[in-house]
Amino acid sequence: MKAFLRAGAAVLLVWGLRAEAQFVDPSLRWRTIDSAHFSVHFAEHTLAQARIVAQVAESVYPRVTGWLKWQPESRTQIVVLDSLDFSNGYASPYPFNFIGIILSPPDEGELLQNREWLELVLTHEFTHIVHLDQARGPAGVLRRFFGRYLVLPLPFTVLFPSGFPNLLEPNWMTEGLAVYSESDRNRGHGRLGQSHFEGMMRAESARGLRSLAEVNAEGRGFPLNRDYLYGSYFFLFLAERYGPDVIPRYVETYSGRWFPFRVHSTPRLVTGKAMDELWLEYHEWLNARFAGKPAEPGREPDEGGEIIVHDWSITSPLRTHGGDRWYVQGNGYTLPRLMRQALGGGVEAVRNVESGTRLAALPDGELLLSKPEICNNYYYYYDLYRLGPGGRLRRLTECGRFRFTAPLEDGRIVAIRVVNGEAEVVLLNSRGGLAAKGETVVVTSLRNERWSLVEIAEGKSSVLVSDRAVKHSPRFGDSASEIYFVADYGNVDNVWSWRRGDRSLARWTEARNGVKEISAPLSGEMLVTTIEADGDVLRVRSLPDAPLEVRRAEAEAAPSAAPPERASPPGEDRPYSAWSSLRPRYWLPIGYAADGALALGLATDGQDALGLHRYALAPMYEITQHQALGSAAYVYDNRHGLLLNRTMTVKASTANDQKYTGRDIRAYDIDETAQWVSLWRRLRLNIRYYWGLGGALDRETLHDLAAGTSTPRDQRVLGFVSGVDTRREQLLSEGPSQGQLLRLFAETSNGLRGAYSGNFYRGDWRAYLPAGTTVVSLRWNQAYSQPQAEAIQLGGTGASFSEEAFALPVLNQREFPLRGYRSGEAVLTGHRASLVTLEWRIPISDVDRHLMVPPLGVNRISMSIFTEAGAAWDNAPQHWYKSGGIELLYEARAGYLLGAQLRIGVAKGFEAPGGTEGYVRLGRSF
Repeated sequence: MKAFLRAGAAVLLVWGLRAEAQFVDPSLRWRTIDSAHFSVHFAEHTLAQARIVAQVAESVYPRVTGWLKWQPESRTQIVVLDSLDFSNGYASPYPFNFIGIILSPPDEGELLQNREWLELVLTHEFTHIVHLDQARGPAGVLRRFFGRYLVLPLPFTVLFPSGFPNLLEPNWMTEGLAVYSESDRNRGHGRLGQSHFEGMMRAESARGLRSLAEVNAEGRGFPLNRDYLYGSYFFLFLAERYGPDVIPRYVETYSGRWFPFRVHSTPRLVTGKAMDELWLEYHEWLNARFAGKPAEPGREPDEGGEIIVHDWSITSPLRTHGGDRWYVQGNGYTLPRLMRQALGGGVEAVRNVESGTRLAALPDGELLLSKPEICNNYYYYYDLYRLGPGGRLRRLTECGRFRFTAPLEDGRIVAIRVVNGEAEVVLLNSRGGLAAKGETVVVTSLRNERWSLVEIAEGKSSVLVSDRAVKHSPRFGDSASEIYFVADYGNVDNVWSWRRGDRSLARWTEARNGVKEISAPLSGEMLVTTIEADGDVLRVRSLPDAPLEVRRAEAEAAPSAAPPERASPPGEDRPYSAWSSLRPRYWLPIGYAADGALALGLATDGQDALGLHRYALAPMYEITQHQALGSAAYVYDNRHGLLLNRTMTVKASTANDQKYTGRDIRAYDIDETAQWVSLWRRLRLNIRYYWGLGGALDRETLHDLAAGTSTPRDQRVLGFVSGVDTRREQLLSEGPSQGQLLRLFAETSNGLRGAYSGNFYRGDWRAYLPAGTTVVSLRWNQAYSQPQAEAIQLGGTGASFSEEAFALPVLNQREFPLRGYRSGEAVLTGHRASLVTLEWRIPISDVDRHLMVPPLGVNRISMSIFTEAGAAWDNAPQHWYKSGGIELLYEARAGYLLGAQLRIGVAKGFEAPGGTEGYVRLGRSF
C-alpha cells in the first residue's frame, strides 16, 4: 500500500493548508441566504441570527474594501455555527473566500470590549479575506490563468509569485492587520488599546520585548497571543509614525511583487526602511509608550498580594465559606489539575479537569464544576458536575450549555446559558460572570456599547451601574450590600465594588498590568490572578481598610443608541446545496519524466462551504505507453473516505538517442491501489470510540514488452476496524502526553478472487505516560495472518511520513518497521508477528526563531531514545530481534506558512542480520 500512502500524504498536505468548518452537524437542515457579496449558510433554527450576520457583513464590506482598496473577486461564503460554547471565528481565501462565525459572544479575556460580537468578529475575519485575497501585478496575471492556486510546483515555487501573496508572510502580520481593522480606540471597539491588550504589552515591555525572529516563528512561548498583540501594535506604530495610508500601501505593494517571501525588503518601498530596521524602531516606540511613569501620590502600583503559585495557567480562583482555596492549574504538558488548599494546610491536586473549567461553591461546602464536553459528536458545550468524595465527578446535566453558575442557599442553581448567541439566566434544581446571595443574582451585560451590572431578584431585573467600562466576574462580599467585580476604569483592570448604601463605586487594587479573575472576598481576603509576562500568578490579596478610590456610579442606563447602519435585509433563504461551492477553483500542471517514461497531467482539489465534502484530483497520461495514471481522493465528514491511485514504474529500458525521451522502455509496472473506509463514532474529550468497515485493492501488473506478456498480482481485502482513544496532547507536550490508543483490525481476502485468501487480524496498542516535561511512550503491535493470506514483514524505518497523519485507519498493512533491520529479511517474515517499542521523548529546546532572508526557521528541537524488539514466524519457535537508537526531532519551518517535523535517526540492530542505519522521516514514529 505504499503508493496509496504516498498519494494520501499529498492530499493531506493540501487539505491541511485550508481553514475548514468543524463541529458541523450534517443531520441538521442547512439553508442559505444570499446578499450582494455573501452567501450565508446556517442551520435552520438559527435563521434570525443568519439574517443579522448577512446584514452586518454587508455593512462591514464597504469599510474594509475601501480601506484596503480591494474587492474580493468572488462571493464570500459564511458559515454560522452555534455548536460551540466559546467565541471565535476563522477565515481562509483557499480554495474560495470562506468565513466561519461562532455565535457565542465572549464572556472573559481579551475579547471583552464595547463592540457587538457579530460586528467585531465579522470585521476581523472579513479583513482577513480582503487582505489575503489580494493578488496584484504578476500574481494577479498567474491567478487569472491557473485560478486560486497556492504555490506553483517545485522547482518554480520560489521563482514565481503565489496565487495568494499575503498568505506567504508571517502570521503576526495577518492577525495584527485584522485586530487593527476591528479596533476603534476612541469608542472602546476591538482589542487594540483596550485594557487587556494594554496590560499585556505593558508586561512585555517590563520583561523585555520579543525579537522579530521570535515573533515570526509562532512558537509555544508567552504571550500565547503574540501574533495578535505584537502585530496589532506594529500597525498602530506604522500609522502613527508614517501615516495611516502606509498600511494599505504596504499591503498593495506586497501583493504585487514578483518573488514571494519579500517581507524584509517590501517595507523599504513604502517607509524607506527594511523590516528589521522598523522592528528596532517599533521596540523604541513600545518602550516609550509603556515604560513605567512616575506614579501619582497614593496611586503607586502594587504587586497585588502574596503569590501562592506561578505556572503556565491559573484560572477560576475560589474561596469557600470554610476557608478552602480552590483553583485550576495547568503546566502546559498535561491536563490542567483541580487544586485545593485547606485552611492552614498544604496544596493538593484533587483530579484532572479540562481547560476552561469554572468553579462555584455549593452551600454544603462541596464544589460545582462547569466543564466543557463534546455533546452528540458535533457540539462542544459546558455541563455541570458535582465533585464528590475521592475527586469523583457526578454529572448533573447533559448538553446543558451552562457556562457560569451561582448556587443559591436553598440548594437551587442559577446558571447562564447562551443559545443562538443570546444569553439567558435559568434556574435549576440541585440535581441539575454570575454571583448569588440568598435569592439575589447579579450579572454583567453589554448593550448599546455600555457594560452594566444587573441585579435579578424576585423575577425582576434592575441596573445597578452602567457605563463604558468593561465589567466581569461579579462576586458578593460578606453581605448583599456590596458587590465586587473587575472593571477597567482608567483602562486598567482592577477590583472594584458597588455599594448599595450610597450607590457608589470603590476601587480596591492598583494593579500594574491588570487583574484577570477574582474570588469572592472572605474575611477581608480575596484570591486574584493578574496579567503577567510569563504565565499566570495566583495571589492572596488582603483588602485595605479603606478603598483606594471612591466615585459616583452611573446608575441609569444611557438612552438606547441608534441601531448601527446595516444593509437592507437579505432575500429569502433556500436549502443548502454543496454543489454551489464544490467546483474546482484552480488547476496546476504536473508531470514526470524518468527512464524513458513521460507523463503529463493536472492537479486540483476542492470542498464545499460546510467543509463536509473534500476531494482532490490529479489525472495524468503517460505518452509513450498510453497509460492513464493519477490519483483521486474524497472524504465526507472526516468519517468516510475513498482514495484511488494508479502509478507507472519503468523496470527496464535501453538508451535510444532517436527518441525524444532518450530511452526505449522494455518493461514497466502498473500499480493500482484503492482504499475505502467508513466509520461511525462516539466522541468525548477523554475517550473516543470508533468502528467501521472498509476495503482495499492493490493490483500490480508487470508488462514485459520484449516478451509480450503481462503478469498481474492482485491483493483484495475487506475489513472491520474499531478503536478506542484516550490520548491527550497539550501545547508544550512532546506529542501525546497522556492516555492510550487501541486499534483492532479484522480483514479477509476470502472469496475476492485475489492473489491471497484467508483472514488477517491485528491489534495495535499504544500508551503515553508523562514524566515531568518528557513523555514515555510504549507500543505493542500484534498480528496474525492465516497460511493462505499474505505474510507479514518486519524491518525498515517505515514510510517517509508518519502513519499518524491519516485521520482514517489504513487497511491492508502487512509491513511494519523494525528499526535497525532491513525490510524483506526471511527471518523477519511470517504469518505471525509481534512488535514492541519503548521510547523516551525529551524536549531539548524551543528555539522559536524564523529568519526573513532566507525565509527559514525552527521551532522545537527534541530527541527520542528508543529500543524495540520484533519477531515474525510461522511454525518455527519465536525469536526476538532487538534494536535501539536515537532520533532528533526538528520542527522546521519554511516561508512562514509551511511547517514539518523532521525525524533524523540512527538505529542499530543488535543481532544478525541487523546493522546500523541512518534515516530521515516526517513525523513521530507513532
